[in-house]
Amino acid sequence: MSDERITSESRGKLHFVELLTVDIDGVSKGMTVPIRPVDSIAALKKGTASVPSCGVDGSSVKGLASVTSSDLRLVPEISTLQELPNSIPRRAVVIADVFQRDSDGQFAPHPLAPRTILKRNLEKLAAKGFQARVKLEPEFYFLTEDGVPLDAAGYADIFPDNQGMDLLLETALDLRAIGIETAWLHSEHGQSQQEIELAFSELGQAADNFILFKLLLRRRAALYDVEVSFMPKPFPSQAGSGLHCHLQLWKGNQNLLGNPDGTLTETGLHFIAGLLEHAPAITALANPTVNSFKRLVPGFEAPVYISWGYLNRSALIRIPLFTSAEKASAEFRSPDPLTNPYLLFSVLMGAGLDGIDKKLEAPPPTSEDVYHLSQKRLNQLKIEQLPDTLSGALKALQKDTVLRDVLGAEFIDLYRKIRTAEWYQYTHGAVTDWEWEEYLHR
Repeated sequence: MSDERITSESRGKLHFVELLTVDIDGVSKGMTVPIRPVDSIAALKKGTASVPSCGVDGSSVKGLASVTSSDLRLVPEISTLQELPNSIPRRAVVIADVFQRDSDGQFAPHPLAPRTILKRNLEKLAAKGFQARVKLEPEFYFLTEDGVPLDAAGYADIFPDNQGMDLLLETALDLRAIGIETAWLHSEHGQSQQEIELAFSELGQAADNFILFKLLLRRRAALYDVEVSFMPKPFPSQAGSGLHCHLQLWKGNQNLLGNPDGTLTETGLHFIAGLLEHAPAITALANPTVNSFKRLVPGFEAPVYISWGYLNRSALIRIPLFTSAEKASAEFRSPDPLTNPYLLFSVLMGAGLDGIDKKLEAPPPTSEDVYHLSQKRLNQLKIEQLPDTLSGALKALQKDTVLRDVLGAEFIDLYRKIRTAEWYQYTHGAVTDWEWEEYLHR
């Protein structure tokens, strides 16, 4: 940073940039670097002023590095640079890739960094001539500082029941200010549960957008003294929070999934067959916490059974109504908002492409309410259930050779180690309120 004095005039300039990355859990991490003061980010994007890279202790970022080789660098991807709306003092944010020094002494992308993994898989996608797009539907709860629902809003409620609507709308404006467009905004089934739909974008950009969305929502909520919870199941008697993913696969100007008559193409059928085939292993990434599996239970409209259908919200994969082939998508409904989007999108695309490459056959679509089918009927339809614990999902991931290649053997082993320790801590190191009530006086 220059020696320019901080006058009233210079105080209104941009002085800082936050270099943003995520750990293995998808939790935002960042380092703030000072820059030569500029009036806007235009100078930074044009290169007339620069955003430096920054050293980071990789051993202190979960899932990156050990203490014996912890010196890493955050390298900004300038195309993602945006000014944070209404920030005082003014500052910008940029998504950064994690680099390490390789055996030749050169800096190279860190192979275990989630964004590196997604970039690697997007390169494989591009080599086949494909581009993937996704629309995201994150659900979350607005809570008071005491951890109780902010208001009494239920599905599609508006003012006065939905006290969080102004906060929701201001967040949408914050998102628009940095180039993230939203679709529908509304309250959901849970008390004070909300949803903002993030419009279709390319897969890599969508992952970045989801991280920025969480950051901006929490920053805006803090101004209202409101807590935001992305916990999949914060309240046992309320609806869980999901992250429905509407997937599209394009080749040039053609959406490969849909026919003009509203049905899936042969390629689309192979694509969803791959998603269904690998659904148990995908669950370990889509639903990465102990709490995730308290959402994936029958009775709360969360997908539990490995099935698909047109317009069927009880299925794991729903094919929404589309009136032209360009608008076709496959909605994968099991993920929750604690997923790491870089890892989730990697395995979703890996699974779908495996279905296409192997020409896997999708089972017949179901039009029945899968939530309420008897076990006998489920057996007749050959519909199996998703893993019902984190431990079960990790076992499925370990056995899935396709996703092992997608994520890399070293990453899979690291991921399983971290998640298994979390599962062990929950099952052996924690005593819940339920156990106190059930067993204290037995």
